[in-house]
Amino acid sequence: MAAARPNPALLAMACVTLANCGGTAPDPDWSTERDTLPSGTIHVTNVPRADVSPIWTLMEELRVGTVEGAGPDAFAYLKGLVVLEDGRFAVLDSQAQELRVFGPDGVHVATHGGRGEGPGEFADANGLMLDPDGRIWVPDTRNGRMSVFDPEEGFTESFPFADANFNVCWNGALVDGNRIYRPWRSGNRRRLHVYDLAMTRVDSFPLPGDAPDDEEWDPASQPGAFYQEMGGGYMMYGIPFYPAEIRYLDPRGAFWSTRGGDPRYRITRWRPGGDTTLIVETRRPPVAVPVVERDSVIDMMREMVSNMGVGEWDWSRVPTVSPAVEAIFASAEGDLWVRTPSGGEGTLFDVYSRDGEYLGSASPGPGFGPGLHLFDQVAPVVRGDLIWLIVTDELDVSYVVRARIAPAADANLRTPPR
Repeated sequence: MAAARPNPALLAMACVTLANCGGTAPDPDWSTERDTLPSGTIHVTNVPRADVSPIWTLMEELRVGTVEGAGPDAFAYLKGLVVLEDGRFAVLDSQAQELRVFGPDGVHVATHGGRGEGPGEFADANGLMLDPDGRIWVPDTRNGRMSVFDPEEGFTESFPFADANFNVCWNGALVDGNRIYRPWRSGNRRRLHVYDLAMTRVDSFPLPGDAPDDEEWDPASQPGAFYQEMGGGYMMYGIPFYPAEIRYLDPRGAFWSTRGGDPRYRITRWRPGGDTTLIVETRRPPVAVPVVERDSVIDMMREMVSNMGVGEWDWSRVPTVSPAVEAIFASAEGDLWVRTPSGGEGTLFDVYSRDGEYLGSASPGPGFGPGLHLFDQVAPVVRGDLIWLIVTDELDVSYVVRARIAPAADANLRTPPR
């Protein structure tokens, strides 16, 4: 049985009513400027005042996972998380290739799938999507199909699907309940493929940064990687702390992204087949990469290239400033959440309205503890004043945590984003 651990601190806050709070006003400690560019794109600039603190705290109220045992709550490598309207949630354990469903209380409800090629089985399932009917869609590119499950009854149907583009975790999205968007890349070619619910491709759009058809991909000139020729081939090694492009497809069909190589806090919104409609810029002070951490990484790489018998790389290419945007995702209500460096050991989320206006920031409460780390590859799920996250501890044990978005102690009981 899954371990469900209520947070005692949360119980003391139960008398504060948060659910029927209505809209959330912008944080008065920030100023917002809005301009319309000649192209028609709206440019929103958010500027914080000095020493602004988070106005919301993520108070853990349920944790599912265990260090010991072999039950359904013993997670190995989670690559998917969805939350149903009634509070049930499902995860995809990619090591076991199992879809596991849990109740709102953290009790295991059902397990579906398993390794294989038969109906409802997986070869390399790597993500989850939830449709408006509460069914769970599981992409499995190696088996060449998209499988659909009822949370309790199990497998219902599947559709042939193969695009020869494998990712560690699924990067597509079910949009407006009637189509599936899937970013695709091969060398310099960057496309957004659009499928109907039978997984028939119905459209394709160039993604921002897509190269001309006749431009060849040159591995030696990639700005985010060190390149090294070796014998008859070559090696590429990603540059630590390099600001890679961060992308997010929201359920309403908008594509949000940063620009690769740009460490600034600048996010664009783009509509497939259209132009950029919104630029959100936030002028938080840059967060430096700790000198000790940067030097340690460079020493490790220097030893590696020395053992390879090759010359020194250009260590000045290792950034001294952390990327300002670490992840982007949206709440069920449409607010945009952005994970940004906190400048310390913790995690910080900035929250914006869909039109780019800053609403406030949230940080995990003390119940999370310093040993828990947010898992980067699966986006949290936010619904109302609740958030579900995948976290790992110092032993790399995975947990699903449900937390309540509560007013911070010094924030005058500001209501959570809705």
